[in-house]
Formats: sequence, C-alpha cells, structure tokens
Amino acid sequence: MASGTERTMSLDSTHPEYDAVSADFTQMKDTFAGERVIKEKGITYLRATSSMVADGALSNRQPGLEAYQAYRDRAIFPEVVYNAASAMAGVLGKTQYAIELPKELESIRENATNEGETLSQLIRRIHVAQLVFGRIGLLMDSSVDRELPFFVSYSAQSITNWDDENDYLNFVVASEMTNVAQPDFSWTEVETYRAMYMANGIYATRTETDGFESEEIVPTFRGRTLNTVPFTFINANDLEAAPGIIPLLGSANAALSIYAGEADLRQSLHLLGQETLVITGVSPGSEMDDGQPTRVGAGAIIELPEGASAQFIGLQGVGLSEQRQVLAEDYRRAAAEGARLLENTNSQAESGAALNIRLAAKTATLRSIARVSALGLETALKQMAEWVGADASAVKVTPNTDFSEERVPGQDVLNIMQAKQAGLPMSFSSIHAYLDKHDVTNISFEDEVAQIAAETEILETITAASKALTPQTAAPTTPGTPDDTTLEQS
Repeated sequence: MASGTERTMSLDSTHPEYDAVSADFTQMKDTFAGERVIKEKGITYLRATSSMVADGALSNRQPGLEAYQAYRDRAIFPEVVYNAASAMAGVLGKTQYAIELPKELESIRENATNEGETLSQLIRRIHVAQLVFGRIGLLMDSSVDRELPFFVSYSAQSITNWDDENDYLNFVVASEMTNVAQPDFSWTEVETYRAMYMANGIYATRTETDGFESEEIVPTFRGRTLNTVPFTFINANDLEAAPGIIPLLGSANAALSIYAGEADLRQSLHLLGQETLVITGVSPGSEMDDGQPTRVGAGAIIELPEGASAQFIGLQGVGLSEQRQVLAEDYRRAAAEGARLLENTNSQAESGAALNIRLAAKTATLRSIARVSALGLETALKQMAEWVGADASAVKVTPNTDFSEERVPGQDVLNIMQAKQAGLPMSFSSIHAYLDKHDVTNISFEDEVAQIAAETEILETITAASKALTPQTAAPTTPGTPDDTTLEQS
C-alpha cells in the first residue's frame, strides 16, 4: 500500500470477512437491545402472514397493516440474550483479575478509557462484547490533557476493515457515530471513519467525515512515536484480526424462533376468542334487514323474523397443543444455549502461548473468554508500558477461571486434618490455599494466622476474667479423712 498522503483507500470500504458476519452483528445488537427494538424492525424479524400481505401490510395499506401491527404487538420476544449476557458477565466478574503494573502505569487502574472507566469496568465491557458479539477492539491513544495514554474501545460492528498480512497489522479502519448539534437545536448523527495505519514505519491516523479527509496525524507521547498499530483485537477465543465465533448467537436464534412461535400461538388464541355471529334467514337489503349494525353482548337485543336464526361459530383450536409443545422446546433450547458456555469451566487451563496463536476449541466457554480477555488486556497494557518508557515485562493480568460455586464439605476438611496428623506432608499454608480456592476463606494465610493468635489472646483474657469473678468453694471431704490443713499441721 502507498504511505503517507499518497493513500487513496476509501475508508468506507469493508473487509470481506466483515461482510460475512455483518448480518450476525446486527442481529446480536438488536436481540441484546430487546423487544422494543426487535418490534421496531417489523418484518425483518417477524414475517407477515399471506393474508396480511394480500391485504396490504407490506405497502402500509389497510386492513393488512393494522392486522400485522396487532399480530406483532401480541407477540412476546424473550430477553434471552440480554439475560444470558448479564448472568455470564456476572459469573466472569465474580472475582476481580489480578493486575500487576509498573509504577508508571499505576494511575491507569482508575482512569483507563476516554470515558474515565476503571480497568475493572473495562474488563466487564470486554466480557459483554465477547459474549454478545464475539469481538471488541482496543485502541491505545493519547491526549494533551491526560497524564497517560488511554484506551478507546470499538464494537464489533464498528471495526469495518483491516489488513494483518503475515500476522503484521498494517491498518485498521473503524467507524465512530457521533451526534452533532445543529443551529436549529436539532441533532444529526454523523459517521466518521478513522484509519489507523503504518506510514513509512511509523504509526499514523486520519479521519474521514462526509467524504472530507483530515490531515494525517502521528500520535506521540512525550516525543515517542510508535512502530506498530496500537490496536488489539479481542475475540471470544483468540486475539486474531479475523472475526471468530459469537458465543450467544445460538441464544439469539432461539429467541427469534420463540418470537415467531409466540406470535402464531397468540394469533391463534386471539382468533379462538373472537367468535363470529352468523344470522341466517335474513338477506342484506331485504325487508327484514333494518340496515343497522347488530349489537351483541349483555344488554343487546337481536330481533329476528320468523324462520331466521343466529349462532356463534369459531375455530376449533386444532394444533394449539403442538404449537405449545414447539414453543416449550424452543425455550429449552434457548436455556441450553446459555448453559453451554458453562461447560469445561473446571478443566485444565490452557497456556497463554497457545492462546496467542488460536484456541483449538470449536466453541467458547467462560474459561476461554476469561483467559482471552486477560491476555488481550495484558497485550494492550504492555504496548502502553513500552510507549511511556516503562518495563513492559512488569505487566501481568491474571484472570479468575474458577467459576464453580462448589464448597468444601466439612468432612473433607476433617479428612485433610486427620491425614496431616497421620503424616501427610502438607503444610497449613497449603491447606489454607486449598480452602481459599474453594471460597471457604477470603483472607491471606498470614492474616488468618494473625487473627487466630488475636482470638487466642482474647479467649485467654476472657477465661482468666471468668475465673477471677467465680467464687471459690472448698472441695467436699469424706468423713474420717483429714483435709490438707490437718495433714500440714500433723
């Protein structure tokens, strides 16, 4: 590619691999947003029936449009994706990551992003993005009004183009949507493309809005430039530039299937509850037809001539049980899709080196998501350390990968202690570490020992005070047996 001002690439171009998954990203965004957004999309997620189409639903004509709107409004869209993402993010965040930083980067813990998020908040954002979209991007940037560089996060939908030929990131293009105030106090949404690329061996960036390009900028920090594009891809299973799997895509598909099934079932129930009055023996326009609407219900009177009759007819409800069974199966499938992420959460952890290439797993689990998010954040923080002139090797991010709620049974603890007394070569420190791993305690071994010592002193003090306050009584003596005083006198 050409470098510097000679670049002629169109920033609104998209990568073929992005095009292949763009529809999935849109579906995940909508299903995560929930029922209101899904219903606003109309026939995108709920097709009109053939009779509604014949009555003009697709061309916004009545009575088809009204029939479709009622059909859509009666349907229930289950918040499967949002609930699953929230629950899984909660499990992932049960224990905070252990993050080691050089002293030069310590303040980044509490101010890591351009929105002022802490590193813990950023990790949660990464987890949600991994679950819902299978992807997020972190760009390291700098500003004259900030003491340290900071991170800018880009959603899966916004990372539209990239080039990582030979595992070297040549460029990344991302879109940024901003609301701009107009002179009449209205707001207009403006899309800006940002290109991050290598120019003559130095990292540079420029933007494009409405076809107008900005000048090329070479980001620096205290005079230091960068020799790589400081952008980190964090997928669900790897750190590759190519989009990976979307963990909750199956849940989104199941939710949309339930939505369609709910619409059909509730349409059937609606029709079953709307019986039709049929009057026979009275022809429209005849002498016996008074031309007035027929009222039904309590208090209404229907007068019919001799020989005429009236009755209600309705649907028989054939197939309702099958519809309910299909819906129940869809709900079970949606629940199973979320539960699948909990599989293998207690298996042996993979090495960071293996993750640095690509995980071999076909599906993402919470363990892989946690380890990849930690590796991605560690990679980005190492880039930041190098840029500020700190020791990058001092950066380490260790995730929590124990999501089990299992507790150690009391009998197990007793068995361990009995085995130690019988000669098991296991220190109290190791036993404490075992209990800490299983959430029996949450303080360090040293603090535990200090608290035990303090409790021992308190108990000794309480025991001594109790003895001092208790009246001393002489021990009873057996008749004919001399007491101690008699013996001493003797």
